Amino acid sequence: MSQSHQHRRRTTEDLLRHRQLIGVNHPAKRNLTIPTSEAKRQRNDEILRAAPDWRGDETTPWKSTPGPYDNLPSSIPPRPLTAAVERDHSNTLSLSHRKWGLSEDAVAGLRKGGLNEMYPWQSACLSLPGVLEGEHNVVYTAPTSAGKSLVADVLMIKRVLDERRKALVVVPYISIVQEKTRFLEKCLTGIKVEVAAGKAKKWRDDIDITVCTIEKANTLVNAAVEDRTIDDLGLVVLDELHMVDDDGRGFILEILAAKLLSLGQRVQIVGMSATLSNIETVGKWLNAQVYECTYRPIPLSEHIVYDSAVYTHSHNLETTIPPSETKELKDPITNAIITLALEAADQNFGVLVFCESRRRCEDLSLLLRIFMVAASDELQPKRFNVLGDLATTATGIDPVLAKTVPAGVAFHHAGLTTEERDIITAAYNNGLVKVVFCTATMAAGVNLPARRVIISPKMGRDFASAAILRQMRGRAGRKGKDTHGETYIVCRKEEVAAVDQLLTQELPSVKSTLVTATDHARLSRALLEVISTRLATSIETIRDFLASTLLHYTHPTPTTELLTSTLTDLESQGHITPVISGYYEPTKMGQATVTAGFTPADGLFLHQELSRALQAFNLETDLHICYIFTPLYSLSLDIDWKHLRDLLESLDEPSLRAALFCGVNPAFVNRLAQGTTTFHEHDEAEKERGRIHRRFYVSLMLRRLINETPVHKVAREFGIARGFVQSLATTCRGFAATTATFCKVVGWTGLAVLVEHYSWRLDLGAGEELVNLARLPWVKSATARCFWENGLRSIETVAETEVERLKEVLVMALPGRVRGRDREVMMKRLRGRAEVVSKAAKRMWEAEVRDIEEE
Repeated sequence: MSQSHQHRRRTTEDLLRHRQLIGVNHPAKRNLTIPTSEAKRQRNDEILRAAPDWRGDETTPWKSTPGPYDNLPSSIPPRPLTAAVERDHSNTLSLSHRKWGLSEDAVAGLRKGGLNEMYPWQSACLSLPGVLEGEHNVVYTAPTSAGKSLVADVLMIKRVLDERRKALVVVPYISIVQEKTRFLEKCLTGIKVEVAAGKAKKWRDDIDITVCTIEKANTLVNAAVEDRTIDDLGLVVLDELHMVDDDGRGFILEILAAKLLSLGQRVQIVGMSATLSNIETVGKWLNAQVYECTYRPIPLSEHIVYDSAVYTHSHNLETTIPPSETKELKDPITNAIITLALEAADQNFGVLVFCESRRRCEDLSLLLRIFMVAASDELQPKRFNVLGDLATTATGIDPVLAKTVPAGVAFHHAGLTTEERDIITAAYNNGLVKVVFCTATMAAGVNLPARRVIISPKMGRDFASAAILRQMRGRAGRKGKDTHGETYIVCRKEEVAAVDQLLTQELPSVKSTLVTATDHARLSRALLEVISTRLATSIETIRDFLASTLLHYTHPTPTTELLTSTLTDLESQGHITPVISGYYEPTKMGQATVTAGFTPADGLFLHQELSRALQAFNLETDLHICYIFTPLYSLSLDIDWKHLRDLLESLDEPSLRAALFCGVNPAFVNRLAQGTTTFHEHDEAEKERGRIHRRFYVSLMLRRLINETPVHKVAREFGIARGFVQSLATTCRGFAATTATFCKVVGWTGLAVLVEHYSWRLDLGAGEELVNLARLPWVKSATARCFWENGLRSIETVAETEVERLKEVLVMALPGRVRGRDREVMMKRLRGRAEVVSKAAKRMWEAEVRDIEEE
């Protein structure tokens, strides 16, 4: 490119950036005089050194604008913290005050996490009768960023350290599990914290706090009740307690809490939420003390943007955003989002933009990067380090992120792999990425605070719910990160009334989902679980158990006829059997169903399917076993019928026999591929046919993965996002583990061993001969094959190989070639990984030698 062309291009972009920023200037409200590029860079560098908002020491003064959507304080904020306050034991808000009974190690650990002093509401909540002593349960609500977790953390420390009992922290999403575990490990000195996932069926004796999802917690409690170790449990934290109302998973949380309540043991239940409307009802259900807090420590200024104008939430005009002459910014919605994001990013503030779709996230991130100010000489190398991290993942760097990250822009959604999302999250938290475009699901699953949050109020074609909208707004102005927060809901004029209704709408009361008018399957699962764990084994004791459910407080009590018919159904399915008049006990299949965490219907289906498979199991191909551990209800997935037809035609004879045995109909697939018939899944027969073909389609993906095809290549072949493939593989590994457990309880030990073996191969992404190599860190799938082909075929060989040679092989295994300035960064990173691999191989080989010598 010629120098004159470069000059013309730069001038055009500078003018466009100038026009966009001037467009939001309002003399009475904002002063956004555009400095020269050099002055802007100096200003940004000064902000970065002096008071970056992502470090939590931002000093910009702020006065919030009150309005009908404000979270107004209902209690007094804490006094400014000084060294004297830390040492002052007369201050009851200090964590070191004798009232709380925390050890010096516990106080020091909490201080490492930035927790020095309580808010008055936290002190009041902990001071409720019997709460601190563990004699009463407690349920409380507080806005996002108000410090809900500290109350639970203090109670956890008390139960674990004072009483030497275990604690269970239950959260809805695996991403929150990881985040919570990292925080507790950092803060709680001398307390062992573990994530319960995968094959874990019981809590470990040497672990004090177990963090897990709802489903895993239910499994752990069932196991503890059965093996009589439930007495070890002293406290259970139910985070996001409003999830009890969730139509898909809420009933499991309800069953879990009901079992804890009906045990008659002293297990303290701590429930918390930011969006719990009928807290008094929930408090009665959990037999708990109740506390409501509306105090928000970070002031929040909220706006609605439509018709190229910014209004306060009271609909007072604040400023205007003039239309742009640029083609990509003709749409006023896009123009407003880019302008508002750029304004905050140019002031070095973090920005989250919630979009209605994953595609929209990527398109807007590519658009915004054009207008971002060039990074300083100090910042740019750090952003290239982020690119290096992304490039050295197993999937290689995403082409969109490769363009946007150098500009400080990224996207974050389920289409990215776990490693990519972790890298983007870290880069944002470290101030290297300033603007992240994301989908609404991230509001609940990932803790990314921002000074400014820009929101599209839709999810796909429909409006987000009031609860989700509240969660998105709650990401603005997080404690320790900002001094205030800003939200901008960007919509069209005709959508304003609907947005206003969402903002002012009262959150619906949470209610039980255990029984619905048309579905008693959840009640059936609850009854099977309490019978299997011997918590209730007759109509009378089952009624006592149901009195411990939320159902008892929000719905009419199930009739004796309903309970009797449900028990009759369980008996006819073979899950329970009567022993004496009015009493029941579980069958092996019933016990296996509960242990594996299946519904009675799914347990019955799996038992029938595996029984049939055992009569004619096809071991000539791995396709049959892949189908076995594909979940009964696969993740939402549209089948590409033409691709499925082509895959069926390419199968060898044993694999085709396995497909036919599983119920796949090639003629039916061919008709759909040719478009000569349609498929709607209206009735039960069509739904069953759809389930079979969808499971088989997924099993073909899994077969690729266990035979070393990298995730990004599988994603490309099947036309789906890489993150979806990875999530699917994770789900299937979990299902394989529970299927193996089911087989063991039923007595099918050989099948359990086979399923576990293939589950392990799926986890490692490796063929049969590579399983041992793939145990090494950073050596999975194609990387393990690269090691094998370069003569590194055993742990012993890797342990004896020079680090430089290991680095060379890791370079060969990269999914793409790296050139230019990225290469130096990547070589340094791969050298570090090679050292990790070498050390791990030596440890593993030494352990193998010791085992041989001991034998």
